[in-house]
Amino acid sequence: MDAVQIIKAVLESRGWDVDVVTQSDVGNELVPVQSKKGMLKCVDGRGSDADGEGAMAGPKMLGGVYAIASMRNVTDAAGLAGIVNEVREKGYIPSVHGDEHASPECMGCGYFKLWSQGKLAGLKTPDFTSEDGRKAVTDAGGAYEKLRGDHAESHVVINLVGGCTVEPDHDNQKFIADGWAAVEFGLDVAAYVTLAASTVEQLSETCRSARVIVPDAS
Repeated sequence: MDAVQIIKAVLESRGWDVDVVTQSDVGNELVPVQSKKGMLKCVDGRGSDADGEGAMAGPKMLGGVYAIASMRNVTDAAGLAGIVNEVREKGYIPSVHGDEHASPECMGCGYFKLWSQGKLAGLKTPDFTSEDGRKAVTDAGGAYEKLRGDHAESHVVINLVGGCTVEPDHDNQKFIADGWAAVEFGLDVAAYVTLAASTVEQLSETCRSARVIVPDAS
């Protein structure tokens, strides 16, 4: 089964609608990832205080670097810092985020909150708090961003076009997950999509559709 078949099978088994489109179908919605400038950031579709200088043109993963840590069962701050260094070596700016509503602010990442509360099946909970995670990431040379406003994502974009991403648009929100980035960091596609679906289902009462972007046929 290829990645598209896996994604469709996982999501449709949960009652989601899945639409597969090609790179050409989406036009300039896809942008090249900006090496050394683009943040490896959360799939959250809200606006960011870090927007600018190509920062939003980086790969999108669940909770930013927390996706890699959680799926590798890395639950300590030292291990998280090691992942930050790995991400930097691949040419991305590692990041985590909070928002203007949460207290503490860095609990504004829905993925981290669900992970830390044991609400994501199959994952060991982290031994560090959201504030400890933020410090570990920034001390290791990563970035922290604060998102604004409320969640209003209409659907999930799962992008399989390598080296490209979709930039968040606060006024037209969607969850953005670069599936190729999960593969680049050695994560299991089926497990990753299952986590993504579970996360969205717990954060949104209405978002149950996905648009999968695949490369044009060669």
